[in-house]
This record gives sequence, C-alpha cells and structure tokens, in this order.
Amino acid sequence: MALLPSLGLMRSDLELSYVELGWVVAAFGISRLAVDLPAGGLASRWNPRPVLLLAFAASGIVSATGILASTGWQVGVVRLLIGGASSVAQAMLLAWLVGGSGRAARGRIMARGEAFFSLTGLIVPTVGGLLAAGPLGWRVAFALGAVAALIGFVTVLLFTRSSTAARAVGLDQRHTSTSLPPPAWSELRVGGAVLLAAYISTFVVFFGRNGLLNAVVPVLGTDLLAFAPFQIGLLFSAMNAIGIGAVLLGGRLADRFGRVRALLPGMLLYLIGQVLWLVVQGPSGYILVGLLQGVTFMVFPIPTTLMGDALPPRLRARGIAVYRAVADVAILIAPVASGIALQVGGFAAAMTLTVAVSTVSIGVIVIAFRRASR
Repeated sequence: MALLPSLGLMRSDLELSYVELGWVVAAFGISRLAVDLPAGGLASRWNPRPVLLLAFAASGIVSATGILASTGWQVGVVRLLIGGASSVAQAMLLAWLVGGSGRAARGRIMARGEAFFSLTGLIVPTVGGLLAAGPLGWRVAFALGAVAALIGFVTVLLFTRSSTAARAVGLDQRHTSTSLPPPAWSELRVGGAVLLAAYISTFVVFFGRNGLLNAVVPVLGTDLLAFAPFQIGLLFSAMNAIGIGAVLLGGRLADRFGRVRALLPGMLLYLIGQVLWLVVQGPSGYILVGLLQGVTFMVFPIPTTLMGDALPPRLRARGIAVYRAVADVAILIAPVASGIALQVGGFAAAMTLTVAVSTVSIGVIVIAFRRASR
C-alpha cells in the first residue's frame, strides 16, 4: 500500500517500461502463488501462532533490505520474498479467523477483518506518498513495510494465545494434528456451487483490485493527470475510509439476508464501479470515481464467508489454501495483463480488460447456481 502512490516515480527512476513495471508488481503474486498450497498444509498440521510469528519476522527483515534496492530486478526479488512471507502469514490468519468464528456471525467477523485491512489503507498510502518526497523517495515504502511487520509480530506475541489458535484449526495443545489423517484435496468437492462461487468471486475481487486499482489507477493519475504521489495517496486513503463502512455493512447484510443472496448484487456493484473508470474525464472525474470505488468494497468479505459456510471445519485449512491460490493467481495475472494492455491500447484497453473479466465471471457464477438449484 505504501508503494502504490509512488509507482509512477519508481517507474521513472528505474527507467521501467509499463510491462516491466507490471512484472515488478506481479513478483509479489508469483511467490504467493508458489507458497499458498504448502502454507495450507502447514495450517492443517501446525499451530498457526508460532508460524505466523516466523512469517512476520521474515517479512520485516526482507522489507528492510528493500530500502537498498536500486534496480527493477532488486525490487522484484524483494517483493518475491515478501510475498512468500505474506502468503504464510495470511494462511495462518485466515484459518484462525474462519475457524474461530461461528456460522451465525461469520460475515461480521470477516467484515471486521476486511475493515482492519481498509483501516491501514486509510493511513498508509497517504503516509507513503508524503514520505516519498523525502530523501528515501519511493524506497520509504519498504521502511514502512518493516515497521508494519514489527507491529504485527508484537501484537500476536503479546495479545494472543496458542491454545485458541490451535482450537480454531482443530489441533491439540501440543501443536500436532488430531488422530484423524489430514484431509485430501479432493474432499473440497463437498463445497459444491457455493465454494465454486466463492473462488470465482475471489478471483474477480483480486483481479480488479490489483490490476485496475493498484496498478492502472495510480499510473493514470501520474501520467495523464499530473497528480503528485501525495495526492494519489490521499485519494486511496479516502477510498479506504469509505470502504471501511462498506465492508462492515456488507458483512452485516450478508449475515441478515444470506451470503449467497448478497453475492451477486455485490458483484454487480463492483462491476459498475469498474465501468465508471471508462467515463473518467479530467481530475474531478478521477477523484469522484475513485471515491465511489470505496462503496464497491461491500463485496470484499463475502467470498471468505461463503467458503467458511461451504466447508466443514476439518477441510477449511485446505479450502483457505485454495482460496489464497486463486487470489494470488489474480494478483499475479492482473498487473502483467494490465501492463500489456496499457502498452498496446492505452488506459481504455486496461480498464476494458477488467470489466470483461468481471462480466464473464458473474455469468459463470449465475450458471453454476442455476445448475445447482436444478
């Protein structure tokens, strides 16, 4: 998040093409994709708490080395290593949250988790954009990443217990698995159409977030509208401020009216937010459409909630691993595809690509639900 407002400056400083910039951004997703499924296996066998502490420590150390990066390759390697640590950390966190929340309140619990994510987005982009004007420039983002990892490490160390983490994933106090053998990946088929919808909507959410919002929108503001990094960071902070209320509302509505019923309206709202970027005209339109994106964040907590509902407790760690893999396929593909679209057809092509992916995915979800109802 701290790096987003300075992507344009980093591209200029390191003399990267749009395609090269896309690969640097995607390096994070490449390593996450490689680590996601093994991380899910860890959550099935080991207490999430000590593994989470190790992941935070690794992330902090690697982030600190990113301050010294001076080429696109070096930035890409740092992001690869941070991505691996992030994959392990998120697998542990999601297994802990989904397993520790009851079915009746799972939407609200996951919405609060997404709200905390948006809360950091309220502060970090503005701070990163502001500090990018200092001597470290865009490299200050890696310093902020090291600080964030340290905060996470200390928080888990001081304010959580190993026993609650173990119970959330079905492990005993000795951090080993129960007498039952680890579940097979093929058992995830019991999730049916609901699990499939959760995975498809996950792909759409992360493709749009990491392709359009995190890659195309900052570069659009820098290259065509001459916005400074601080101004772009301020817009992202305002967007996340609106998003905090939106995700909390989305989780509550999903609990009240049904998660399956809430999914398609949320996806359609997300699609409308993407379409609006195609009609952006000038700085005022850029700011207005950016602020409206916060409302579309309402759909963000619904996929994880659906996944938790679709799977029994002993399968959730594996289900979360696949969920993270799907998300990271999107994280990997989105910036590269957007970079190619920018290079070939400009900003309109990059935005149209995201709209097309969302439209096709919504159609697949509708077909899957109709077949399941029959």
